[in-house]
Amino acid sequence: MKMSSVLNHASPTGELASEVTDAPKTDFKLKGNMGTLDLVFTVLAFTAPLGVVFGFLSYNISYGIGVPIAFLGVTVLMIMFAVGFTNMTRQVPRPGAFYTYIAEGLGRPLGLGGSFLALVTYGFNIVAALVFAGIAVNNFITSFIGESAVAWWVWSLLMLAVVWGMSYFNVEFSAKVLTVVLFLEVVAIVIFDVVVLYNGGPEGHSIEPWNPVNLMTPTLGLLLLFSVGLFNGFEATAIYRDEVRDPINTIPRATYLAIVFLGVFYAISSYALITSAGVSHAVANAQANPAGMMPDALLRYFGVFANQVVAALLLTSMFASTLSLQNILSRYTHSLSVDGVLPRILATVHPKHGSPYMSAMAVGSFIFVALVISILTKTKEMALYGAAVGIAFYGMLLLLFLTSVAVLVFFRRKGEGFSFWKTFVAPLIAAIGVGAVVVIASANIELLIDAPHVIIWSLVALTYVAIGLGVVIALVLKKKGSATYERIGRRVD
Repeated sequence: MKMSSVLNHASPTGELASEVTDAPKTDFKLKGNMGTLDLVFTVLAFTAPLGVVFGFLSYNISYGIGVPIAFLGVTVLMIMFAVGFTNMTRQVPRPGAFYTYIAEGLGRPLGLGGSFLALVTYGFNIVAALVFAGIAVNNFITSFIGESAVAWWVWSLLMLAVVWGMSYFNVEFSAKVLTVVLFLEVVAIVIFDVVVLYNGGPEGHSIEPWNPVNLMTPTLGLLLLFSVGLFNGFEATAIYRDEVRDPINTIPRATYLAIVFLGVFYAISSYALITSAGVSHAVANAQANPAGMMPDALLRYFGVFANQVVAALLLTSMFASTLSLQNILSRYTHSLSVDGVLPRILATVHPKHGSPYMSAMAVGSFIFVALVISILTKTKEMALYGAAVGIAFYGMLLLLFLTSVAVLVFFRRKGEGFSFWKTFVAPLIAAIGVGAVVVIASANIELLIDAPHVIIWSLVALTYVAIGLGVVIALVLKKKGSATYERIGRRVD
């Protein structure tokens, strides 16, 4: 295919058809052979389960003792989302995930806006993971030899370099690495859960954390807000559509497995953490010192060495999360490049590895620049991390909400494939539930983003600006009669 041909902005009718006829559809198609478990491990690595259990569950507990039952409730909500989401994978057999599905349901302009929001969301996510990785390396060194003399950002840049290089290769290479790392994380947390639950903690076992009555508190909204936020990652299954075996079945299976695993895993682990402190003291302990709750539990039940082991595993956990995010962001960039929204050169697929290597290189470059700019601001590393992870979480909520609404509209309009339960009731529950969480997040944004108010609202505005920019660009393309407009949503491979 000649580059001049694919870059040509033709009319959305005859000339586009000529492009489709003349261009081999496999030119920009990614290649892979991942099975269900490969895909599950690949997307679960994004969530960094060890980082969640070690660093976030205590914050959830600070809002109430009912964290375990809250996780089970949120699991049901995410399954409702997945019912419509996975039906879209069957009805819209194209890669692109949020980008493609929002475009199909809510139109090309909002679809492009959603894709830009995805770029912003995953971009902040990867910056957050890299910053945390740098902090984790220094904490690991400190646990052995005292305070590290090397700045955190040196380790962050080194990790980015490694991840950047690995994303050049076939996704199955990454999947193998992510599987090993995730397995080690899960084993470590399971050992903690088993030991604590076997011992029963200072007050023994209690059913109170599982009692739905304990959700009826003034902080219920915040508890659900932070519980939903810890499910990030499962939705990435659809972005790997071209790189899995039997995508019609593999993607739904992997999506449901990832959701159920996260929900049950976090519910049990939060119960173990509550038990380690005692039910009557857990909330107060979490409110007084959330960062110290898990380290205190490790020290009490396992000794100093356990903290060193966890410090080491946190490094691998952040590495896995960063690699997973780099792969996801590269594939969103690839989809936009295939459609011609971004330069078509970025859609080039490696002839041997079948990877979106040009997009991966571009994403790595952009993240490198973003990280360097963040470093040059001389902002404290935890403040950087808090701001980046908070806005990434907010952007993900918006994407989940837009996709839920898109599923509803798509199946009501299309008619074909409509199911009262699968494509109406379940997506409606998801849209209402996630929409309520978006409202709660907006009303309590200072709890999500730890920064001055000007920074907070600038970052929030950025998510809506990203959506608006995508809408405007799409409308301009439409007005010009550009073939690129017709391709939005991966309608042409």
